[in-house]
Amino acid sequence: MRRKFVLRTALTLGAALLSFSSVVTAATITPGNLVIYRVGDGAAALGTTAAKVFLDEYTTSGALVQSIAVPFSGTTALTAVGNSTTEGVISPSEDGQKLVFTGYRKDAGGSSPAADTQAVTTRLIGSIGLAGTPDTTLGVTDVGTTAIRSATTADSSQYYISTAAAVRYIGTPTATSTSVVIDARNSRQVNLADNILYASNGSTAITGKVQQYGTMPTTTTAAVPVVTLALADAVNGFVLVDLDPGVAGNDTLYALSTVEALLRKYTYNGTSWSASGSIASTASNLTAQVSGSAVSLYLTTSTALQTLTDSSGYGVNITGTISTLASATTNTGFRGIGSLSVPEPSSLVLVGLGCCIALVRRRTVRG
Repeated sequence: MRRKFVLRTALTLGAALLSFSSVVTAATITPGNLVIYRVGDGAAALGTTAAKVFLDEYTTSGALVQSIAVPFSGTTALTAVGNSTTEGVISPSEDGQKLVFTGYRKDAGGSSPAADTQAVTTRLIGSIGLAGTPDTTLGVTDVGTTAIRSATTADSSQYYISTAAAVRYIGTPTATSTSVVIDARNSRQVNLADNILYASNGSTAITGKVQQYGTMPTTTTAAVPVVTLALADAVNGFVLVDLDPGVAGNDTLYALSTVEALLRKYTYNGTSWSASGSIASTASNLTAQVSGSAVSLYLTTSTALQTLTDSSGYGVNITGTISTLASATTNTGFRGIGSLSVPEPSSLVLVGLGCCIALVRRRTVRG
């Protein structure tokens, strides 16, 4: 009887774990896959009007897994300017839980939302996690009549955003957030790495095209240039990775110089950043996955998903060849790209079932 009771208890626990698995694995984005911010549904050519947004999941070999539609009308709508190649950037949250993006609270098909005042159209911070459900609840109401381009956060308790006019800080994110100017600059992407804020820009007034603002700034902050280029140049997407355990924190940066049409690499030695070569590229956005000293880069142009593997390692000039993995369909456009790499939830179930089996075997032997 005791053996039967123990076995029945273990099987019940196993069933419960499998039930738990059905909840956890309802996460529809696979860790390590790519997520692309796509504008347009293909029905009409992209223009200045508000376009529908989709989050397309691809494998790293370029196979389309699914398209997640972001709400495009009503009180949860998040749309984008259809033909803007500097909007729709995706940045990861520093805790690895979300991919963060931006848009406008305006129904698809309406006039250009970036041209609306903030009183007419709220600028939005959207996000998505492995559950695959877009969150479009956060808004910001004081950025002025300007384009919103990207956003990032450490852990969802506060945010940074970039607009065509400034880098801004949001200390209390709500549906009607207000913000503080960090730097009055024509900005593109914001990223957090080691709790340090970085931002790229297209400002023709400065040569610092990627700048850092120190640890989690909350007010106007003087920037320190990381990537220095000609005044006419601009950097859109950039990503930081850690390649050398001997240098604290992230020590390698890849940046897309869109005027030069170059993918540039930079190396940090613990004191300063220096250039580590470049490769021709017409991409605007990118993300990275690291394996040892090799960095797999995934890039988007408006029409293609591309990849390049830089196997050169820390402090060595970038190497590799760009190849195309997938193409955007007619009347749609690729914008930002990101990925979430966290342990598979199903591993929890395997651990739990292993414990059940071990319990059954141990009790049976002893019984």
